[in-house]
Amino acid sequence: MNRVDEVTAAKTPQPIKTSWLQLGIVCMAQLVIWTGFSGILPYLPIFLQEEGHSSVIMIGFISAAFYVGALIFSSPFGWLSDLVGRKPMMIGGLGLMAVACFLFTRTVDPRWFLLFRVVEGMSAAAGGVMFAFVADITAPSHRSRGLGMVMSAQFGGAILGPALGATLYHAGGGGRAGFYAIFYFGAAVAALTTIVMAFLIREPVATRQRQAARTGRESRPSYRAVLKPAIAGFLIVSFSLNFAFGGLEVVWSLWLNHLGVSMTMISVVWIAMGVPMMLSFATGILADRYSRFALMFAGYTVAALTFVVFGLTKSLALYLGVGVVQGLAFAFASPAKQGFLIQVSPLEWIGTVQGLDTTSMWVGGLVGTLVVPVIYAAISGYVIALCGAVALAGLAIAAPVLWRARSTGAPARSVTTPQEQAIG
Repeated sequence: MNRVDEVTAAKTPQPIKTSWLQLGIVCMAQLVIWTGFSGILPYLPIFLQEEGHSSVIMIGFISAAFYVGALIFSSPFGWLSDLVGRKPMMIGGLGLMAVACFLFTRTVDPRWFLLFRVVEGMSAAAGGVMFAFVADITAPSHRSRGLGMVMSAQFGGAILGPALGATLYHAGGGGRAGFYAIFYFGAAVAALTTIVMAFLIREPVATRQRQAARTGRESRPSYRAVLKPAIAGFLIVSFSLNFAFGGLEVVWSLWLNHLGVSMTMISVVWIAMGVPMMLSFATGILADRYSRFALMFAGYTVAALTFVVFGLTKSLALYLGVGVVQGLAFAFASPAKQGFLIQVSPLEWIGTVQGLDTTSMWVGGLVGTLVVPVIYAAISGYVIALCGAVALAGLAIAAPVLWRARSTGAPARSVTTPQEQAIG
């Protein structure tokens, strides 16, 4: 770190206490918004096929449009949040989600949905800003715990949403009206969350400190601080893991259906994978007390191996058991990864780094959704094992770099003080 960066870092200290109230508001907002988003996700392809008479290829392009919007805007949104603040970008992202869901009810022409999904992807691009906000309001010794709480809320919404979507569909009378009931619900909860967040969320003190630190040319931080090997290692991990998940998202249900698994049991398999991820709030505590590197790589390695098992076996009972293991592995790894990434990030560029990481994630998911179905047509379910191999390769490439960075900015493992427990 050069002298300019040292001066800037000194003027942007990390918070000494955690704002549990603000963190709780963010968790509630994420639970609600993910419930609305996940309520739409399983039914949008069916709506496009039945009401919009879309081809499977067109539905694939519409799915990819979401990733395009997310990856284009993730880095700019993260950079802007470092300059103008976290709150405007978070509120803007939620507002875009409400607009996108409402637009779903305006037409059944699938060509318009290419644009609507780009807008929805733009809203998802603000997700990295939300993690940067959590970093700004949590003490280093509570950071992974806070990130884990947010992830648990997200996964809770992801599980609740599809069940609620089915209820809304039948309550709306089925058909186009039933689909519109789901879309209106998604738009309403997104709009309500936007309003609530606008009134209750406060801009972190760290924003003013960053802006003050950048006053004057001599104290302007170097962007080169972002371009370091440790952060590149995280980008590799995000790309490879989300390549695997992007591919699994497209072909997993198709493969289970090919094996003769009923629609009900396909849902059960997905739930078995998702429910353990709600334990992220508890595993975040472990990540604050023990090695984030070890938890991250142990968890992600186990998760990658579950892809290999999925692709090389054909047992429903095994799928259920391994699905639970995969969910637990991600619950252990994800809070540790987010906390570790913030730990090695320059304080004045946390939002930018989160944007880069989110961009890498969306790029991996986009490539996976486009490439894996093509390979699936040639080798069927074995491609899922290939997804696991890609994830393992990414972890192997990044491990040496992140091992060397594991002690960078590591928080002290000390007993929590009354000051740290205070609500900001």
